[in-house]
Amino acid sequence: MSSFTPLTQTEYWNGSAGEEWVRQADLMDRMLQPLTQPAFDLLNLKPGERVLDIGCGAGATTLKAASYIGDGIAVGVDISKRLLDLARERANARGANAHFVEADVSAAALRDAPFDAAFSRFGVMFFDDTAAAFAKIRAAMNSSGRIVFICWRTFTENGWSHAPLAALKPILKAPITPADPNAPGPFQLQDPEKIKTMLATSGWRDVSITPWDGDVLVAGGGDSNAAAAFLMKIGPCARAIAEQDLDAAEAQQMLTDFLRKYETKEGVALPAACWIVRAVA
Repeated sequence: MSSFTPLTQTEYWNGSAGEEWVRQADLMDRMLQPLTQPAFDLLNLKPGERVLDIGCGAGATTLKAASYIGDGIAVGVDISKRLLDLARERANARGANAHFVEADVSAAALRDAPFDAAFSRFGVMFFDDTAAAFAKIRAAMNSSGRIVFICWRTFTENGWSHAPLAALKPILKAPITPADPNAPGPFQLQDPEKIKTMLATSGWRDVSITPWDGDVLVAGGGDSNAAAAFLMKIGPCARAIAEQDLDAAEAQQMLTDFLRKYETKEGVALPAACWIVRAVA
């Protein structure tokens, strides 16, 4: 088995993984659209507002925010230069009232503050100290400013993530170690009680946590071949293949065979589960 040294978040998002997320950005945006719109509905942006998009990635959510606020301003912040380059290209192509900053919001000064609203789609689970990071975000808000963010529930509730990985079990060279729910990562905020405590500790109030359950189309649509190709590049299957040096062709065929049973006329549909969280500064 090949040796594997974990990367820091900055190294990960500015290396080959960041480049792959750029290539898959359109597919990922389509895949996540069903759970993105309810969060924006809850945020309820108004014309003229200033909004901060935390962990904005390739900018789809920042541009969506900009579409609501007219002559307001949308600021997307991320640590990945590669994804931000794509975000700026997208914004320029649309003439959107948005700009992007390469920074870690838990450490950098937010020069565009104060904000009326903050948003994040799966960008807030990677802080080393979540309470300190959310206290810093709160300090950048106007009085009674609000935040809405989306975070994953448990790994086992997210069939789009765990089921394909389980399909690879016959060729895994070692068991997959479950992610530490207390460490930075996709599932760090899976526990709603942890979210409530973290937000209270960092000074937020009027917290609401709403479950979202539904199917997502893997790769945003397409048949089992397209879905398998996507999972070979993004997510836990891609990580297992890289870390365990699995045969890529064999893995892709196993994924294709497994996903075929979930094909619909719209694409390969698998369940997803997340929290949509709202709080007031």
